Amino acid sequence: MAANGSVQAPHRILILGGGFAGVMTAQALERRLGSRRDVEIWLVSRDNFMLFTPLLPEVCSGVLEPRHVVTPLRGMLRHQSTWCITAEVEAIDTQAHTVTVIGGDGDPHRLHYDTLVMALGGITHTFGIPGLEEHAVGMKTLADAFSLRNRVIEMLERAELEDDRLARQADLTFVVGGGGLSGVETAGELEDFVRRVRGRYYPKIGATEIRTYLVELKDELLGELPPDMGAYARQRLERRGFTVRLGTPIREVREAEVVIGNGETIPTRTVVWSGGVRPAPMVARSGVEVDHAGRVKALPTMETSRSTAFAIGDCALIPNVEEADGRPFAPTAQNAVREAKRLAANVVARIDGRPLEPYRYRTIGTLASVGHHTGVGVVFGIRVRGWIAWFMWRGYYWSRVPGINRKVRVAIDWALTALFGTDPVQLKVEDASSAMGSSGRRHPPVRDHETSD
Repeated sequence: MAANGSVQAPHRILILGGGFAGVMTAQALERRLGSRRDVEIWLVSRDNFMLFTPLLPEVCSGVLEPRHVVTPLRGMLRHQSTWCITAEVEAIDTQAHTVTVIGGDGDPHRLHYDTLVMALGGITHTFGIPGLEEHAVGMKTLADAFSLRNRVIEMLERAELEDDRLARQADLTFVVGGGGLSGVETAGELEDFVRRVRGRYYPKIGATEIRTYLVELKDELLGELPPDMGAYARQRLERRGFTVRLGTPIREVREAEVVIGNGETIPTRTVVWSGGVRPAPMVARSGVEVDHAGRVKALPTMETSRSTAFAIGDCALIPNVEEADGRPFAPTAQNAVREAKRLAANVVARIDGRPLEPYRYRTIGTLASVGHHTGVGVVFGIRVRGWIAWFMWRGYYWSRVPGINRKVRVAIDWALTALFGTDPVQLKVEDASSAMGSSGRRHPPVRDHETSD
């Protein structure tokens, strides 16, 4: 009860983002709050599920079923005081303590909060490369995985009918831009997929006609790992037919070719981009202090320049107090999961008037798949490579898949693929709204949501 006898509204924690950082923060808050009724959690996500992004390349290759790498948010968050909202974040006003979202009805809704958690992750950074946005395929969403799979199969189908040598070469050449963890893992899985389906379903295409490139701006692959691990990954990829170009930028992407380095052109209709991520643009417009790239400058406690707002995950720079230079933590899923536990504790501490503690963590290690049952990594300071590293990579990510239900499904998918392989099925779904036409969008007033009802 408030002093005047009225019922006091619960303290609202508004979490923006349905990725690892946002969902894990919500789960940690549920555990800490228990049966408390004076606090409620609102989670805003563009999708009504959490995507397990580390296994996304295996969705593209057909090794895993798409539904098995996504988990419904309402199944992960079951607290009676938790609200899951499927909407797109339109604007953040940290001064007025409001966030405007566009819901499934297409209308703007204004959400009020007492504590804000920004866990919006990042979006693909194109670095202004001409043609990249129009002609390349990313690897961040389920739509990206479907798009790349469909593109690869379409190129194989076209090549079987193509008589022109140059056009056929463009169809059968695949270029991956970016040599970090995501780029190398995508390249390895892509090559595995093309090799498997070509040999079984496209006998008119010779193995030597398939060309694969990995283009990286830096002078080494897998910059997150020691140099010798990157060198090993390069050796394995080149042994399987990859052409690896280090210290080489992508200059321009065109419909049937890509320009790299000092003007060299590679005929290709398939460019996969994994070369960079930047924070969502609305983060820089939210009123909190950001760096030159638009990432939130957070304290070790994950507080921002606004006392009621916290930031976590890819959109935040969280300094490592264990490092002399305060170097920020890497934007990895491993860090996001552990940051979430500390952030939840700090948010509850702030509500209860207790002191906050900095996030501390020393990484267990880093693993990467290079494809063809091969991996590299460093675990507890020990360098591993080859089959054992790949097995550890799979084992770790399998253990992190949410829920026993999804774990079983993923394990069954792996077993079935090992027995029967994958197939070249294209899954094309036409958007009904675009097919039937649009009646024009109305512009209703913004609706306020100050209370739960």
